Amino acid sequence: MIGIGIEQYGDEQQLKTVVVPTEPLGPDDLLIAIKASGVNPVDWKVREGLLREDFPYQLPLILGWDASGKVAAVGSNVKDFKVGDDVFFRPEMEKQGTYADEIVIPASLVAPMPQGLTYAEAASLPLVGLTVWQALVEAGNVQPGDKVLILAGSGGIGSMAIQVAKALGAYVAATTSCKNMEFVRDLGADEVLAYDQGLNTTTEFDFMLDTLGGSSYGDALKFMKKNAVVATIISGRDAVRPDYIDAVEEERQLTVKFVFTRPDGRNMNHIRELVEAQKIKPVVAEVLPLTIDGARKAHRLSQTGRVRGKIVLSNNN
Repeated sequence: MIGIGIEQYGDEQQLKTVVVPTEPLGPDDLLIAIKASGVNPVDWKVREGLLREDFPYQLPLILGWDASGKVAAVGSNVKDFKVGDDVFFRPEMEKQGTYADEIVIPASLVAPMPQGLTYAEAASLPLVGLTVWQALVEAGNVQPGDKVLILAGSGGIGSMAIQVAKALGAYVAATTSCKNMEFVRDLGADEVLAYDQGLNTTTEFDFMLDTLGGSSYGDALKFMKKNAVVATIISGRDAVRPDYIDAVEEERQLTVKFVFTRPDGRNMNHIRELVEAQKIKPVVAEVLPLTIDGARKAHRLSQTGRVRGKIVLSNNN
């Protein structure tokens, strides 16, 4: 594998060309030539060393865990894919990533690329699609008519969550800034709450997807019904938790579930089906080249926390 990654933890200047052995192809694996790689906050958190306790990587490490590409070789037990198939996938976080020319990955984590998408569009979907599916469907059991609140509706996860929640038949409200209200409404939100105008609604919600944590999460708790469900992607180290949150969660008898995205080919197929049914669409903010300069720019953009949708690195080779 030739890719972009790190030999030591640090800022984006640590990103450089990294060469590591490609894993041998096992009987249940695919070798995939990578065409595009999605960029996610977890990428720069790994680069900075913020996740060392959870993922004690052996450096050097190729970053990125979100991709699309073309099957280049197939393990002897694999029946569902053949050489030349276009696919999209999220590999295991514990292993080398997708800012690379190729990767070996279990076929069980892969799905056919949705028809009609570019490689860049498809590469924007795996992490956000899996996160949202596992939060709304598996953790939240969102049903038609449920009232759903999504924090940060214009971000990568939020923009996908609005669409999936609508596809599930929910009433959807989302928070965002004033300047992004129209963007969020166009994604399908029934109600848009501007955090820079003071959150205000008379709606009481059955489910919340928390992508922010901290005071933003705390401020939204007052809108939750008793016995509602919250799915959060924010771990304890990612945001300061105001003291009052525990009391509010207890008073409203909320069920709070932490979601850390797992790779899953069956879930990927659910996302593919929604795309092909035109229920959801990729939201790509910017496509940059899969080069050192492109990756550095992508990380700087991601770290602003102000990106609409997803950033993608495209490998045009």
